Amino acid sequence: MLLLLACTQPPDDSGPGDAAPPVQPYADGATLRDAEGRTLVLHGINARVDGLFDVTFDDGRTALEPIPPFGEDDCAFLADELGLNLLRLPVNWSGMEPEDDAWDDAYFERIATVVDACQAHGVYTLLDLHQDAYSKEIGEDGAPLWAIVPAPDELLEGPLDDLEQRRISAAVLSAFHSLYADEAGLWGAYGDMAGELASRFTTSPGVVGIELQNEPVTLGDVAALDDFHAAIAAAVRERAPEMALYFEPDAFRNTLDEMAVGDVFPFPNAVYSPHIYTDVFEDGWAGEDEQAVVDSVNAARAEADEHGTPLFVGEFGNDPTTDIGQHYATTCLDAFDAVGASWAYWVYEEWSQGRWGLYDADPDDVEARGPLRAPIADILDRPYPAAVAGTLVGFSWDGATLVVNLEPGSTGTHVIAAPLRVWPSSVSATCDGATVDVTRAGGRASLACGGAVIEVTGQ
Repeated sequence: MLLLLACTQPPDDSGPGDAAPPVQPYADGATLRDAEGRTLVLHGINARVDGLFDVTFDDGRTALEPIPPFGEDDCAFLADELGLNLLRLPVNWSGMEPEDDAWDDAYFERIATVVDACQAHGVYTLLDLHQDAYSKEIGEDGAPLWAIVPAPDELLEGPLDDLEQRRISAAVLSAFHSLYADEAGLWGAYGDMAGELASRFTTSPGVVGIELQNEPVTLGDVAALDDFHAAIAAAVRERAPEMALYFEPDAFRNTLDEMAVGDVFPFPNAVYSPHIYTDVFEDGWAGEDEQAVVDSVNAARAEADEHGTPLFVGEFGNDPTTDIGQHYATTCLDAFDAVGASWAYWVYEEWSQGRWGLYDADPDDVEARGPLRAPIADILDRPYPAAVAGTLVGFSWDGATLVVNLEPGSTGTHVIAAPLRVWPSSVSATCDGATVDVTRAGGRASLACGGAVIEVTGQ
């Protein structure tokens, strides 16, 4: 372990590795940096993608749910119209390794297609090892049938109208218990899969990292999750020494709004990645308690600080068609900005379940995209400092002006997210009160400033 830590520790601010500069973003202690060493802020969205979110069967069973397509036009929309620079992409073990030790190369190629399409528009991809209720065979998505221990007595199918019951079924809870207890060599199998995924994308500049598991279910057993994370992280680092590792607390945090930190995450270049769903799954946040959201985010910030990592909120959201859902999103974003957290909204497009996406259904086809839900798009499209040279102290957005505060001497080229939905025609900026030149390209604006305060406005 000590040798592995030595190999993966970034030697200086230039990034991880001894022989060459980094090609991917990385965590420098509690700061995210891009490959050029600039402080990186990630604003993004989650997207279930057809062909990657694995909820279909090849034995005649009915698919669990329809999953929307996602392509380069969507990457361009995220980057230019919304100013986002991250796609959190759920991928499934069952898609990568449907049979033990048998990789599905076509599945990896489909991941690469999405990564490359978004990279072309300046949008990073976080490879999220996703699961919901452990596996499509007994829940919604995640592990292949051969990795369910004990083997299930019954295989399920669609339509997926009983997900909440599946999450707490005996089969699902037993499978989770076996995974975290490392029964039947499951850690080795999971680590092989995670390492294979990371190794195939370790030189891709469009990949920001790999998330070790979505919403772990250890039922509050912090030590079991710490041991699991350490084992899987070691397997990934053996295959991809310089890839950033994103890790989540137990899914109980979604309702508890805090989680005790056990062992500090034992690898550098790591990012703490909780979800923020304060009261959403209890009553839809009916009380609209803003302070409860702020308290949850502040607790997450403290948890990240204990680990010595950046804070990235991998999911947050609520019904975007309601005033409460929109208020929740705004409250979260304000709280994230206040503690310098990066984030990814749930979800881009949804044809089933809660339909929380950015789009209405097509009135003539419930499995086709309808019009954009402008109110939630106009909440997510706030400008922010995407990449700044030097040290970022903080930033704020009041609906008209973005103010970026830097440590004095932070000289270099800064990239500002300048969404076309906010500033469709022009962008202007000052550096310590003096006007500076701005280069605009779609939803990005670049400027040079060696001062302490950048102010950005537009039309």
